[in-house]
Amino acid sequence: MPSRTTNLSNNDFTLIAHRGASYDAPENTFESFDLALELGFDNFETDVQLTSDGTAVLVHDDTLDRTTDATGLVAETSIAKIKSLNAGLWFEGPADGAGAHGPLAYPEAFVPTLDEFLERYTGRVHVHLELKSTQPDLAATSKKSLEQWGWLDQHTGDSIAPGLTISSFRFEQLERSIALMPNIAHGWLLQKIDKASLKAAVELGLSGIYPNAGKVTQKQITDANEAGLVVRTWGIGDSEAVLRRAYRSGVAGTTVDWPAIARDVIASI
Repeated sequence: MPSRTTNLSNNDFTLIAHRGASYDAPENTFESFDLALELGFDNFETDVQLTSDGTAVLVHDDTLDRTTDATGLVAETSIAKIKSLNAGLWFEGPADGAGAHGPLAYPEAFVPTLDEFLERYTGRVHVHLELKSTQPDLAATSKKSLEQWGWLDQHTGDSIAPGLTISSFRFEQLERSIALMPNIAHGWLLQKIDKASLKAAVELGLSGIYPNAGKVTQKQITDANEAGLVVRTWGIGDSEAVLRRAYRSGVAGTTVDWPAIARDVIASI
């Protein structure tokens, strides 16, 4: 990764800290989210799914294997077990990262519940909440937490902080969620925008459509914008070239694991 230099020069393009500052600290932990805020980023993306006993937790994979010191499916693990796990031992802070460096850089990180996350960051950030699993109760459970902590009364769909946008690759989850929270902006994560996806997004009443950054084109963006949909991207990976492509395409923003570095890359364009 390149070194950090200056500030972002185009305020119309929102860099969304993907699972927090997840290049610099273990993903989907308070360490990662807090670091993103310290670095100047108030838009977070995170992933929510349910434990075996119905608690919403912030985990990306359907298993615990990659990001904790345990194995097994999240959906088959109790909240008591998940709260006993370490979510930082796997992570080695990169030498050029903005956080702690080296092995065991974050020895006390844990898996947050959605409630813990919402309470900690209420009034401080815009969260892009991805409904990760196919679990039928996920949207309703998430709504209860969002309602409890006042997130349904904040800005939505415009990346203004504090605020809330809900997203998913799972169209059926978007259907469930928008039925429960019709006033909240919803965006569909997908590989590529086409006529069929635009039609489905408009008919459902979505606010945004979020294609893979490596596949988006200016025509797709124009077509989506004319249909009343905001376009942002995902899938930047570790490629500065893909980030530049997304930025130049005219999308409203993107998720990225390394937002502080991305800010400098964009400032140099």
